Amino acid sequence: MDYYLLPNNEDRPSPNEDGFPKNEEEFPKTEEQLLKNEERISNNEGEIRKTEEQIPKTEEKPKEEINPMTQVENMKNWIQNKEKTKVVEFICKLSNEDRQKFKEIYLANYGTELTKELESLLSGDVKNLILGLMKTSVEFDAEKIYLSMKGAGTDEEVLSEMIATRPSRQLVKIKEKYPEIYDETLEKAIEGDTSSYYKKILIAMIQGGRSDNPYPNSQKMKEIVEKLKDDDENVKENFLSYLITCSYGEICTICREYEKAYGKNILEGIKDKFSSDEYNFFDMLLNHISDPGKFFAEKIHGFKSKDLIRIIVSRSEENLDEIKDAYRELYNVELIDDIKGQTEGDFQIGLSILLQK
Repeated sequence: MDYYLLPNNEDRPSPNEDGFPKNEEEFPKTEEQLLKNEERISNNEGEIRKTEEQIPKTEEKPKEEINPMTQVENMKNWIQNKEKTKVVEFICKLSNEDRQKFKEIYLANYGTELTKELESLLSGDVKNLILGLMKTSVEFDAEKIYLSMKGAGTDEEVLSEMIATRPSRQLVKIKEKYPEIYDETLEKAIEGDTSSYYKKILIAMIQGGRSDNPYPNSQKMKEIVEKLKDDDENVKENFLSYLITCSYGEICTICREYEKAYGKNILEGIKDKFSSDEYNFFDMLLNHISDPGKFFAEKIHGFKSKDLIRIIVSRSEENLDEIKDAYRELYNVELIDDIKGQTEGDFQIGLSILLQK
């Protein structure tokens, strides 16, 4: 996976380019200047009002109110009649928030959990897609982390992705929810299924200690880079500490300063100090920070069902448009067209609806 850096803060337009005064001297100080400004603003507002009056107003049609009880009754009938396509279409068109409300109404009216009925009705990939959509985002992420460690062996690729690409606030919520569902803490699950420095990285990440500072201090970032030089006796600990606690903006600055200082990108500096699992984690972390749309577009391109479901469900209300744009730029084709060529039936219908929302 290629490594990309976000634009430098220096590339951002200066306040003056945006029309704001650079310093205090450019603000109007005299009463005459203030009056002129007020007159100019008043004239502009008048022009805006005239323009608005010229635009023909169209009457908005009232939105059709749909009775939730009617929707619940429809769902019950579709399930009883095994009209799977209608079930899939309806659920995929709802927002996650509405799905949670719909589950509650269904349970209150029929005394049975909708997800259990869906599990009996559906099968294969479309079943996994729909059951994933019926979970909250935190429940879904927790499940994917659990499944990556369940049974013999660990799916480090999925485990690393789920933890490396989630913001701190989501990781904290996952850590809180995990023991409610799986009867053990997330820390204990990770400790029992991973080892060495990889375990240390994952446990440090789920503490949610990353800064949210959007404005990196260049001098401070240069001082951090100095501590990442190859001959520093604590270089491994320093990489772990800074890449897990610094904000995304700070990490991008560190990456640029690292390359300036040592003539290589930061992943080259990491590679010979960590194991393959540890390196792959940092590779995911840095590439996702640099370009999240491209990161997920590349993962989708393999068209494995489990990857399609995991990424499209988890990103459907986050940055799916960004992923579609990156996919088009990378492969010169629309993501929805490629998915239609690689999937079929109700699974294809469900994914297509999610991609067009």
